[in-house]
Amino acid sequence: MSINRFGQDAALIALDKFRTGKIDRRGFMTAMAGLGIAVAFKPGRASAAASEIVVCNWGGAALEAFQKAYGEPFKAKSGIEVVIDGAGPATGAIRAMVDSKNVTWDATDGGMTDAVVLGKGGYVVPIDYSIVDKSLVGEGLAAEFGICNYTYSNVLAYDAKKVGATAPSSWNDFFDLEKFPGKRTMCKWIQGQLEAVLLADGVKPEEIYPLDVDRAFKKLEPLLPNLIFWDSGAQSQQLFRDGEVVMGNIWHTRANLLRKENPNYTWTWNQNLMFASAWSVPKGNPAGKKVFDFINSSMDPEGQVTLLRIMGNGPSNPKALALMTDEDKAVYSLAPENAKTGLAISAQYYADNEAELQNKFLDFISR
Repeated sequence: MSINRFGQDAALIALDKFRTGKIDRRGFMTAMAGLGIAVAFKPGRASAAASEIVVCNWGGAALEAFQKAYGEPFKAKSGIEVVIDGAGPATGAIRAMVDSKNVTWDATDGGMTDAVVLGKGGYVVPIDYSIVDKSLVGEGLAAEFGICNYTYSNVLAYDAKKVGATAPSSWNDFFDLEKFPGKRTMCKWIQGQLEAVLLADGVKPEEIYPLDVDRAFKKLEPLLPNLIFWDSGAQSQQLFRDGEVVMGNIWHTRANLLRKENPNYTWTWNQNLMFASAWSVPKGNPAGKKVFDFINSSMDPEGQVTLLRIMGNGPSNPKALALMTDEDKAVYSLAPENAKTGLAISAQYYADNEAELQNKFLDFISR
């Protein structure tokens, strides 16, 4: 079962902002959503009628954020209500709905890898590019079974107070224990991990895929005693707060929160590892082709900047850049200064290899 862990994590970040008064939200309903009560809501088939679009995301504060960013603008243009269901569109749930012919979702917030896997199995339909304008998203962000709704990155974050006068600036520095002594952290979930290892070992970005797993494990093995593996975004953040690590491969949204807490925590965009989340459309969705009008609307730059400011999820429409402040651009993976040395994570590679590779990675790091 695949899970958009970044989507879940972004919702947790936004919820914390609401709780601390950093962004506005209706208090009681926000707390209820954060406690997971809203997550339990699942619209029945009857409510997912053609007069509305039902979107499934990962719940929590993402319920209201998606409504503000995508739902309200679409309703203003079309008159069609958008219902956000925070049940979490795991690939197993989508398969079960389609197999039982009881589909209640019109669009799902998953990863590009999920879109490829589900498309190959016949569980989602091709994006109708006669309705959705693929030119609204950046290069490589429009695929047959999914179109990017937001972007994010894994970055090299570090504690400037502990690394000395010269800051780490590449994944090669991540492996330099002599120059930068101390523990590091990496994610136990495979996507974006071995890419950093291979870049540190001198593999050229254009030659990263297919991953040379044996080479990556050989490079990584001596570092294992100095690694702590994180399971959630909150855990990656806490490892820095507790002083357990001096640097880590973590989501840029968590690195940004750390820097807001303490400017000694920061990161480099150099060699960042860029991910694309994506809309997919389950086969047999109740609203039919109307969902593609919603997806096309969600590419409007204004809504995407709204989502960036609430959740930290980066726009997929390059025109959003013109609406951003310098503060927005500083946390946007695809801003030209940030993206110039970035590596795009291959959804197709993980669609073909993730299950086997994930098991090998867990076996390797647990030795």
